[in-house]
Amino acid sequence: MAELTLIVLGDTPPRGIHWSRPGAIHQGRWMARNLYSMKMFMFAEQLEYDEETVVKLERLNLFLGLFYTPMWMSSTLAADAPANDLQFMKDMMKFKRTDPEIAQAVLQKLENHKWYLTQEVVPFALFGSRLSDNEKQDIAAKLHATEKPDSFRRGKPMFPQVTAKTTLADLVGPESHLLLDTLGIEYDWLLQPVAT
Repeated sequence: MAELTLIVLGDTPPRGIHWSRPGAIHQGRWMARNLYSMKMFMFAEQLEYDEETVVKLERLNLFLGLFYTPMWMSSTLAADAPANDLQFMKDMMKFKRTDPEIAQAVLQKLENHKWYLTQEVVPFALFGSRLSDNEKQDIAAKLHATEKPDSFRRGKPMFPQVTAKTTLADLVGPESHLLLDTLGIEYDWLLQPVAT
């Protein structure tokens, strides 16, 4: 996917351009639709697609190249997931000015996938590599200042409302103590400078 994205954006991958024969599309190959849409766009002239189809493929590939592929490539670390997901949502809010139809469809889909933005999971971002020391310090300070509940909520987590100005520290709440409480970790270290 990374190589095809480079080609769509006009660059050549380090190992050169190599085309693979398309395979079957089924539930186990969810990435196949993205790969094939890139190939369809690149070969649109040879495949003699009509102008409307080419425009739709171009819109989809713009989204894939600028947003989806980078987010997919950075999704390997769970500790970075809160920062990645929040940034993706903010990017889609900005992308509404360019392609409101695609951006709105993505935002609607993300409404059901805010797991990493819940109070319980946001503290994982303290251990990730995406945030600046100041952003981590804000999360730590908010967590330290937030009162720990007597008992933790059970069941489906509550998804937060996200705006273009939301920060991860804004998403910290009483349930954010679950991680440290479950691991039996004291809280004093949260007041230390991040570099320490």
